[in-house]
Amino acid sequence: MKLFFLLLLSLSFLQANTINETSLKKMIGRMLIVGFDDAVIDKNSQIVKDMQAYDLGGVILFDRDYKDRNKTKNIRSPKQLKKLTDDLQHFSKKPLFISVDQEGGRVARLKPKYGFSKIPSASAVGKMNYKETVQTYATQSQMLQNAGINMNFAPVVDLAVNPKNRVIVGLERSFGKDTTKVTEYAKVVILEQKKHNIISVLKHFPGHGSSLGDSHKGFVDVSETWSPDELLPYSNLIEENLVDMIMTAHVFNKHIDDVYPATLSYKFNTKLLRDMMHFRGVIVSDDLQMGAISQHYSLKERVTLAINAGVDILLFGNQLESMSVKEIVDAVYAQVKAKKIPLSRIIESNRKIQNLHTKQSIIQKPILFSQKRINLTKSYIQKHYGLDVKNITITPKIIVVHWTAVKTFGASFKRLYQEELMSDRGDIASASALNVSAHFLVDRDGTIYQLMPDNFMARHVIGLNYSSIGIENVGGEDNKKEDLTPAQLQANIDLINYLKAKYPTIKHIIGHFEYREFEGSALWLEKDKGYRTKKVDPGQKFINDIRANIDG
Repeated sequence: MKLFFLLLLSLSFLQANTINETSLKKMIGRMLIVGFDDAVIDKNSQIVKDMQAYDLGGVILFDRDYKDRNKTKNIRSPKQLKKLTDDLQHFSKKPLFISVDQEGGRVARLKPKYGFSKIPSASAVGKMNYKETVQTYATQSQMLQNAGINMNFAPVVDLAVNPKNRVIVGLERSFGKDTTKVTEYAKVVILEQKKHNIISVLKHFPGHGSSLGDSHKGFVDVSETWSPDELLPYSNLIEENLVDMIMTAHVFNKHIDDVYPATLSYKFNTKLLRDMMHFRGVIVSDDLQMGAISQHYSLKERVTLAINAGVDILLFGNQLESMSVKEIVDAVYAQVKAKKIPLSRIIESNRKIQNLHTKQSIIQKPILFSQKRINLTKSYIQKHYGLDVKNITITPKIIVVHWTAVKTFGASFKRLYQEELMSDRGDIASASALNVSAHFLVDRDGTIYQLMPDNFMARHVIGLNYSSIGIENVGGEDNKKEDLTPAQLQANIDLINYLKAKYPTIKHIIGHFEYREFEGSALWLEKDKGYRTKKVDPGQKFINDIRANIDG
């Protein structure tokens, strides 16, 4: 699997604030998801020119034109749609988000009349049992994956608290008004979409289910109807580390921000969602062409307020208005040059977007991990760390980078796969029968494989297993040759940046050969003073190059 990498400037270059126009406009382009009018594209299509000129972040697909329901926009059949998404990825120079609103029921872009499976509304699914719910969203997720779509603006986690609400309750887009139920049903959507490598986008933050108005058409005030309970599905799922993206709502609540609607509000997006609710993923705006926004703010005001509020991706569906990508990029660029939008916000959003692409690029290839391995791990923790634990989950505080000393991926994976130590590891066999393992294995072409949950303890480093994530790299011939590739270096940088964003507790990045420097520290737990091995992996230059290029 080929990895693509986002162009990020060096720290010294950024500090000098001397970014050139082309690079900055491409960084702005990465922050856009836009709609376009074609069901078939070629190299001369405007959307292709925009993707290649601005490294466009993504597109959103619709089946019908909003103003002319008889006019096909992007979707007319499974075969046509797959050809379109394949062509979009082919023409894009960077990984591309191909998104859609596929909730089911009345909000479904992939409709049965075009040849797709019929998916019931969230309200109807809310009356199903768990098994039926899983099957429904497994079917939908497979359908999206088959179509080449990798981002779905779903699930809706708005609570159905206002029976007179037209845009959520009236369209049967909510699982219900019980926060626990909404959380559990949304979790099914997220997990099923994850199995099919589809990014889930929770919406509409901070809650649209109590409103009376429709933000597509105009200003929506929820000041007297909104309740903090509407935040609970978000906070529940954030706490479970299941949320990659959240879409803002164009709702106004004077009790939180008496000036701006949520999409344009620093108080909503940064103070509430980031600081108080601890969301570290990507924030995407609802369509910035909706009446609730477009009737009150110019394009320049919209993009400036949204980005400064903490929004990372700006959505322009080009259904309600028509704006060129150039027009949007130029508007943001002018505001950055005028210092109305800090360059740091553009950099921050690009990093979050790149982290999400890195996460999506990771291939799941689990090693054996039955109750036997769990029990062996618990015994290891008891023997070496003196801890009697109920589970093997850890709080990652350190990342340890290794090489496998084996030249092929297959042979490297084989050595980590089994639950018990291989017979040729007599050097560490007396310490435990538990096999060595790692959380990630990076092949020589830069492909990243995840072998086990990154919050389970692996056996990969003496003394530090209980607080560390292990990254193995295929190579290190004869455990001597520093032969790891440039692709592996970039993959390690991207993976570590992603893991640091996921786990702010991570403070140290070390090579395996440096593990003994932590003896005597709070992270060092090894009780056996005679249990040490000499290590040289992954090489001094490799770990130095990683440290020189990771964020923070």
